[in-house]
Amino acid sequence: MRPIRLYGPLLLSILCLTLLAIPFWNDRIVQHYVDKIWLHRTNTIKKLREFKDEYKNFECDVLFVADSAGFRTGHDTPSSESLDLYFDFLGKNSERELWLDLKNLNEANCRQAESCLNDMLLRFGVSKEQLIIESRDWNALRTFTQQGYYTSCYLDIPHIRELSGEELDDKLDSIQEIAGSGAVSAISFPASYYGILRDINFSVDLLTWEHRRWAWQLPFFSRSRAILKDGRIKAVLVKEKGHYHQ
Repeated sequence: MRPIRLYGPLLLSILCLTLLAIPFWNDRIVQHYVDKIWLHRTNTIKKLREFKDEYKNFECDVLFVADSAGFRTGHDTPSSESLDLYFDFLGKNSERELWLDLKNLNEANCRQAESCLNDMLLRFGVSKEQLIIESRDWNALRTFTQQGYYTSCYLDIPHIRELSGEELDDKLDSIQEIAGSGAVSAISFPASYYGILRDINFSVDLLTWEHRRWAWQLPFFSRSRAILKDGRIKAVLVKEKGHYHQ
């Protein structure tokens, strides 16, 4: 019993100090890779403002609302928050960038969406170079790419590790077709795909996300370390919820 009484408070103190050090180390990792590590799912302007001193760049989920010819943040359904608030921030901070995951972009609404985005750029004094436009529909992205936007096709391959060799080869061929189409500037994918895609010579940039990992955790995982060192990967999204996560 005596060793437990002696070492219990010491172990508890070490644990507390470790937990208190996490924000410090998180900031150190983010600052070391300031242009590469972006904050994932910044779907409220309050969350962006909460983390604006820690992260340089952000990602948010957006839906185009054709009836009002505008964009609203939201993953599955539009929220009440307009993308105008984010563009106001970008206009006042020309060194910052925003990754827009356009959840409902398609070939039917892409021209109207692109025209609306152009109007917003002019209204808020934002440069196209401050944006990444992402969608699952790579054909719809062609309109944006042709107008000088940096675009990325979101790769969504259900049960990728359960595919047969032939099925996987077909998927990889289709990804190469997208990459070589001229319709996009990059392809984006969950970090879990990296082991399958890392040895392929793509003609476009790569973007990824470590959905369940904070920045401070990245050096502890071999896959994450490789992603940080891979010059083809221009941005990696990381998790941090804060007080205003949605």
